[in-house]
Amino acid sequence: MAELRESGFERFNDALRGLDDQLQDLRDRFDTRRRKVEKELGKRRDRVRDELRGTRVFQRAEKVRKDIEDRVERGREQIYDVIGLASKAEIQRLNRKLNTVTKKVNELAKEDGDI
Repeated sequence: MAELRESGFERFNDALRGLDDQLQDLRDRFDTRRRKVEKELGKRRDRVRDELRGTRVFQRAEKVRKDIEDRVERGREQIYDVIGLASKAEIQRLNRKLNTVTKKVNELAKEDGDI
């Protein structure tokens, strides 16, 4: 009777291990398939994006977007002028000039120190 119970438990444990192995196999196959599908979808997305970029509608939309960005930037600069704020381009230009002047002052200071 004890042997029968032990063999029943062994069979039950073997069945559980078999189910666990099958489940792990299914997980592995699912992950492999998922990666393949993701890769294929990525390729298709890239292909569609490239095709869309070549269309006249997309090119026109890009031109309109750039035009709007330019207009917004010009409007922002006008507002900055009215308020009296410097634009980013002006600050960059002034920064370059300041760096040049600083470099020249440092060179002059070195020359005075050498004399």
